[in-house]
Amino acid sequence: MLKNILIAVLGIALIVVLAFIFYSPSEQGAIGVTIKTISEKDNFFDIKAEYPQFKNADESFNQKISDLIKDNIEEFKKAGQDNWQARKDTATDEFPVGEYPEIPFDFITTWKPDQINEKYISLYISIYSFSGGAHGDQATYSFNYDVGNKKEITIQDVLKSQEMLNKVSELAKTNLEYQYQEKGIMVDESINQMIAEGISAKYDNFKTFTFNANSMTFYFQKYQVGPGAAGEFSFVLYNSMLGEEKIGYME
Repeated sequence: MLKNILIAVLGIALIVVLAFIFYSPSEQGAIGVTIKTISEKDNFFDIKAEYPQFKNADESFNQKISDLIKDNIEEFKKAGQDNWQARKDTATDEFPVGEYPEIPFDFITTWKPDQINEKYISLYISIYSFSGGAHGDQATYSFNYDVGNKKEITIQDVLKSQEMLNKVSELAKTNLEYQYQEKGIMVDESINQMIAEGISAKYDNFKTFTFNANSMTFYFQKYQVGPGAAGEFSFVLYNSMLGEEKIGYME
């Protein structure tokens, strides 16, 4: 009996030790991520949004993320109300329009980290909304932060020269041509022009990015490198692809 009790006690102790190892409060505290959610549904809107806030980042960085979501929700609501009012103003007896849409307009925000640790924060936020127009809108935003130096990381910090930017532009063009081929979409003159303009060697074209120790991912906005019907495009750049030149912050 005593032996069984001892075995049970040792088993419980082992579970406690393992729990401490794998769920160490200090490890969670070092990352310090809090997920904020906004959920709102009525006859007009169906809003589902979540976004992160970081204990080890300064207030202005967290506020920038929060403001992005809240400002987009405000603009979405105004656009939805304006669009529906325009529908009501142009309604006829033959084609009447109700007080509210048959299905509430959607606003959905999701986010995904590339890395979150004691050194860097890198993530992107995707926002989809439909406010009563011909089709929905899709936009991607990225946030990159140097925890130790308490500063945002810009594309200029990562691609440190025009030569690097030129090389990335060339690599992106080749990759996008391959992606179009994989999607079975013929690249005509119009798409070629969109690609050429969308990935030309300007920092602004590559400002939406995330990174980790091995790679960067560039996200292209809707219509930046092709028609909306072609879908979303991104490009993964590995440090080794630039030869001897090294991408900043890739450690």
